[in-house]
Amino acid sequence: MKSTILFGYGKNAKAVAHYLDKKTFLIAVFSEEERAEAIEDGYLNIEYLGDDIYDENLISVGIRESKIAICMLENEAKNMFLALTIRDLNEKINIIAKTENREYIHRYHLAGVNQIINSYEITANRIDSILKKPMTLEFIHNVVFSEENLVFAQIEIVKDSFLDKKYINDVKIEDDYNLIIIGILDKERSDKLELIGNFNHKLDAEDVLVVVGEREEVERLKTDMEEWVKWHSQ
Repeated sequence: MKSTILFGYGKNAKAVAHYLDKKTFLIAVFSEEERAEAIEDGYLNIEYLGDDIYDENLISVGIRESKIAICMLENEAKNMFLALTIRDLNEKINIIAKTENREYIHRYHLAGVNQIINSYEITANRIDSILKKPMTLEFIHNVVFSEENLVFAQIEIVKDSFLDKKYINDVKIEDDYNLIIIGILDKERSDKLELIGNFNHKLDAEDVLVVVGEREEVERLKTDMEEWVKWHSQ
């Protein structure tokens, strides 16, 4: 029996597996293809559970005795059902699940998931702890941001744009562009990243926002600032 069970071996699960001790965890999969890929990557503790989620199969791999279950199935609905089933079989186990869908966050909480890895729910406090641990930063980059379209980006404030001279709490970047503001590089205060917390920072031209979001949204914000300046200078 392994203390940790990783469910799935898709692109997200592969990134997680890279950081786990091969001797202490088991990979449980629901497809022969993922089983073959895990074997090819050198993992020895692998269990194929069939094509669907059954209590008896989860029990057979030691879910009732394990301490951690990491749910990383690519199919969101199946991943949710897996988390629910695991919680029903073991009320004490620590369940970690990854989701790319905001609508599933509340559902995972209701399902009894202890930790939810969600690309759009990274706060300044979490980033602060991440920046102090390089290994964790690499983990977040490879796991949370494994989607090619999701990036860390730097956005320079354009002079006379709709962000120039505005305060962080007054702009609606997160709502209008679906971007999470992580920090700011203030040209007047310091050349170091200041994490966004309780301080209502005033934005000025040439300040740089550090954000997380989709590439298209990052580019849209940059374009909108340029277009704003052109329009209002006519």
